Amino acid sequence: MNNRVFGLDVLRFVAIFMVLIGHSLLFVPQDYKPYFYKFLLDGVAIFFVLSGYLIGGILIRQLEREKPTFKGLLHFWKRRWMRTLPAYLVVLIILLVYTSLVLPHNIPGNWYRFLFFTQNLFAERPPFFAEAWSLSIEEWFYLTVPFILFSLLYLLKTPVKWTILFVSLTIIGCISYYRYHLYHVYGFNGNLSEVEAFKDYIQLNIEYAVVPRLDTIMFGLIGAFLAHYYPKIWSSNLKYILCLTGMLIAYYTKFNMGKSYAEYNAVWLSGIRSLCFFFMLPLFANMKKGLGKWTSWVTFFSLISYSMYLVNLNIVSNMLIKNIINGHYKGKLPPPDHWYVNYILFWVFTVSISFISYKLIEVPFMKLRDRKKAHTA
Repeated sequence: MNNRVFGLDVLRFVAIFMVLIGHSLLFVPQDYKPYFYKFLLDGVAIFFVLSGYLIGGILIRQLEREKPTFKGLLHFWKRRWMRTLPAYLVVLIILLVYTSLVLPHNIPGNWYRFLFFTQNLFAERPPFFAEAWSLSIEEWFYLTVPFILFSLLYLLKTPVKWTILFVSLTIIGCISYYRYHLYHVYGFNGNLSEVEAFKDYIQLNIEYAVVPRLDTIMFGLIGAFLAHYYPKIWSSNLKYILCLTGMLIAYYTKFNMGKSYAEYNAVWLSGIRSLCFFFMLPLFANMKKGLGKWTSWVTFFSLISYSMYLVNLNIVSNMLIKNIINGHYKGKLPPPDHWYVNYILFWVFTVSISFISYKLIEVPFMKLRDRKKAHTA
């Protein structure tokens, strides 16, 4: 772990706890929820920008080091899939087996789409394993953006530097316009009787769909571009001003969003949030050292953050706490008098199972991946 950047671990830590605190509110009485909502930010957007930055850095270094080839592209894909697929497939199999035995009517007819991350690519996100929507977006980013970069560089022989920037800005622009198109193609005329249907349309076809959200990851790729080609600017004192600006805008937009079905929210807000977290990147990416005794805790939760993301909602909240422990198999779980017991169990189970998943699934496959890299080096 000597090569870890503490600031990036901090971002992972913040992102996963923003997501988990939001999900943990399933067990919290309604009166307490507003106190949590006041400080929660979009943890998924933080993950998207961070992922774009990290994967973008890997891509840039690979493309600057060697000529773009199909073999090189396959090597990139294999390393990504060995990192993300094993734990995901284990959780998916557990959910499919458990649901088919206990709640067979909840198994979607097209469950096989989860194997190819197409469940929210050409259709609305299904309720089964619903949180996998964001991983699907990540996987399609891994698949499409490197393919576009490798293809352009191979065919056009353009410089890596400007190809990265051109592709990033083009995708951001095109996807932003696509969201605008999706928003207006519905034909909502302001009729209050149609508001709920319009909200559902926005959520399923824009907010949780693959293509309309791909641009958020590209902000991280632009961060990798700046860090690699303009390191002096990236590490300058400007990073403090940018981080503060990003935080202020993030919280300002949180409390001044207007109506949830307005164009601002549906079309532009995801890009603005991503820009806010992009502004925070330089400060955290240059934060190499830890903060004393807190360093090990931040690093620990950062390491198991992927497994925490996978297991917290369906494995822990629904399967273990809602179904098995409380015997509640239909509808949402109403917070009982002992809600705090469920709340504590949520965190204990999530951390414990995630640690086991990390040790028994993630680590072995990462070691195998790195051994293969060493053998081919």
